[in-house]
Amino acid sequence: MFERLALKYAAGQPASLAMSWFEGEASFGQLSQDVSRVAFALFQLRDLVPSVVAIRCEHPYRHWVFILALSRLGIPSASLPGYVDANFHRSVKILSPDIVLLDEPVEGLDQQSLVLNEAWFEHVCQTGSDCVETIAVQPEDVVRYSVAGGTSQDARRIALTSRYVETAVYHLLFQDILSHSHRPEGLRVLPTLGAETSSGFLIILSALVAGTRLQMVTGSELGLVFSQDVPTVAVVSPRHAEGILSRLPPGMKPLDNLFLTVAGGKLPKALCASIRQTLTPHVQVVYGADECGVVTIASTDTQSTDDEVGQPLPWVGLEIVDEQHRRVPTGVVGCIRVSGTGVVDGYDLDPAATAEQFREGWFYPGDSGFLDADGTLHLRGRADDLISFGGDKFDLDRLDTRLLECPGVKDGAMFVVPDAQGLPAPWVALVTAEDFNLEVLSKWMRNVFPNLPDVTAVWIDALPRTESGQPDRLALQKAVKPS
Repeated sequence: MFERLALKYAAGQPASLAMSWFEGEASFGQLSQDVSRVAFALFQLRDLVPSVVAIRCEHPYRHWVFILALSRLGIPSASLPGYVDANFHRSVKILSPDIVLLDEPVEGLDQQSLVLNEAWFEHVCQTGSDCVETIAVQPEDVVRYSVAGGTSQDARRIALTSRYVETAVYHLLFQDILSHSHRPEGLRVLPTLGAETSSGFLIILSALVAGTRLQMVTGSELGLVFSQDVPTVAVVSPRHAEGILSRLPPGMKPLDNLFLTVAGGKLPKALCASIRQTLTPHVQVVYGADECGVVTIASTDTQSTDDEVGQPLPWVGLEIVDEQHRRVPTGVVGCIRVSGTGVVDGYDLDPAATAEQFREGWFYPGDSGFLDADGTLHLRGRADDLISFGGDKFDLDRLDTRLLECPGVKDGAMFVVPDAQGLPAPWVALVTAEDFNLEVLSKWMRNVFPNLPDVTAVWIDALPRTESGQPDRLALQKAVKPS
């Protein structure tokens, strides 16, 4: 019943703003009332005993009212992407909900759907009755499901218990106190990670628990929001940060009242410098994953190298081990593993995947690195062959297999070229007929890999190969990378 945590602030400060967006705002008192009335309107869902109800609602306020209302009813929820595409349907398949709440009809769903549009929502909130019944939820009851896909090539479902959600919220609040004690009062939180991820969900929930105003925006509105003179805390991925920089007004000076956390681990020097020179000098880097929460934090003020991501948080166990799971000495590169109360029990209904990345209480995110003499973690890449594009992991061999199956492609291979900010970007070398339509290839690839970012294509006469016959990706990179 995490809605009690989220709405506790409403009891003492009902007029305080809980959430705002460009078309409006809602106080904690309004949020509490709307959650109560929507919960009453949906009460009969309990008779169906759903194991999980998924939510697709583009409006952020209504989306969160549905999340909190389902929590009040003791019904586990999950969030779906707002944009209906291949990624949306992939999420539905992974989450496997019994019921899907929609703000508008969606074709191609096998699950029972319940369309609750804006008119329904406004009618219920204005004229409905309050939900006064209390539903008991035990600490080990699952209250939330999400899709985790940041540490492997396959997205998987994770289940969050009531105890886990509460503990994770306390971790985030304590982490915030540790890392930003110098910030001004009256801050707003700008969430850019979607509620469909456990990290995005927990960040928003923690902001509500703390009584902090949430500023909900779309990607196209980020530049405008950052240009406003309002103290703001934001959590972004490196790719988000790169996109924000591209939308900033010309000649904008760094904002002293913006506090930016870049999630995802290593922040390339070039991108960090661009952020500090044009957006804000207050930048910190966090390393972690949906399966284990935040592991380390590092301020870019004190970083000596861009692979330095900080020391483990107090509740985190972190070790560097070899292939036999034995700890390696300080300074030796090995496989990172994480333990502690922030680690989930495994992947829901997927024992094979759980066995791959969870072992005797440790979670293996698949990254390699080392601990220095001060206990600071340094990232050195992946312990496997996966590449991160925009926060998602991809196997280049699997991408090649799909590529070569595309009609009209005679030969080709994917490879990686760092962009201007130092982030890995996907490229493809192609051997095709002259009239080959690149749009066909784009659709072909995204039917299987919906989160694959835009790919830069180059045409070649013949694909360079290594002595073993594999695509020579290094030669391809050198051929196109500026010296």
